[in-house]
Amino acid sequence: MNPGDVMVAPYGPPPRVRRFFGWRSLMDVVVITACVAALSAGALAIGTRLFEYETFIVRTGSMAPAMPAGSVAVAEPVAPITLKEGDIITYRRPVAPPVTITHRIVYLRINEDPKNPAPLIRTQGDANGVPDPWQIELYGVAWRVVFWVPWLGYVFDMAHEPAGQVGLVLVPGTLLTGYLVVGAWRIWRRARREQASAVPRASGAGTHWPGGRS
Repeated sequence: MNPGDVMVAPYGPPPRVRRFFGWRSLMDVVVITACVAALSAGALAIGTRLFEYETFIVRTGSMAPAMPAGSVAVAEPVAPITLKEGDIITYRRPVAPPVTITHRIVYLRINEDPKNPAPLIRTQGDANGVPDPWQIELYGVAWRVVFWVPWLGYVFDMAHEPAGQVGLVLVPGTLLTGYLVVGAWRIWRRARREQASAVPRASGAGTHWPGGRS
């Protein structure tokens, strides 16, 4: 090599770069989301029955952004006298129509009459600017929200319909089966490619035949 010459290293084809946001990643997200949603709904439905909790679907956005519409609130039964301001409770609205409300307690006064120990309560949605226009007295059992799962209520609604029940089993099962089949096919194809690249290729370079043929 003469001075000033530049040595160029041999190189092959550029390495294969995996696309993290291609259709494979999208399929991963869809399969995982469907399976997690179905399993979460089943776990909540079974767990609440075993531990005497209750689930309520939040129908409006009055508790957004923490508890958006479509959330499932999980509530525990407690004595009304144990409630305090700041607790989130689920109760039936005292005015027509008597729908179920899940709001936060913003005012609570304990009735000092031992014959009527029900606390006087006023609630408000976190997203609402003013408290609810009614006061309630809670007797017997109150339902205090302990945690919630955003948007899982849509899955619960599906579970109440026969077609939805079939879909909750069929769709995640089909997606998971397809995911496993595609994964097995990827492994097989990669093994075939590695096996093919490991076989040495015969080369005719440098072979000379009598008579000057090469």
